[in-house]
Amino acid sequence: MKFITPYLLWFALAIAVLTVIFRYFLSYGIEHDSGAIITASATIYGFLMFGLGWYFGHKDEKYLPIYDIGFRFHLTTYLVYNAITLLWVGLGFGSQYEDLNISIHILIYWGILLLIHFIFFLWSRKNSIKNLDKDDLFE
Repeated sequence: MKFITPYLLWFALAIAVLTVIFRYFLSYGIEHDSGAIITASATIYGFLMFGLGWYFGHKDEKYLPIYDIGFRFHLTTYLVYNAITLLWVGLGFGSQYEDLNISIHILIYWGILLLIHFIFFLWSRKNSIKNLDKDDLFE
């Protein structure tokens, strides 16, 4: 199965840039004890991430119509976000009030949710033929 597509790579690049920008504003907001900056940056980041996933997900579906229930994009988001966050905090770019342990806990909890998504992904493959939805094949 082809797992990495051009649209998935563009998505990874876009969220990497967006995550670095988000981490900057998040650390700035934490450092200056600004709930408004933290809330605004998290909200904008969330909406933009959703929009990027929606846009590149639809492009990817037209390029390679496999039935993966969004797992590849979820895994990519998990890897990119957590790699940038761990590097950001670990290399000292974060606020003095940010702790690496919090980032590790987020990585673990999100990883559990990703594992659940992976289980649903495997379960959904039972309802597909060569990663194409059976209902779409026989309409």
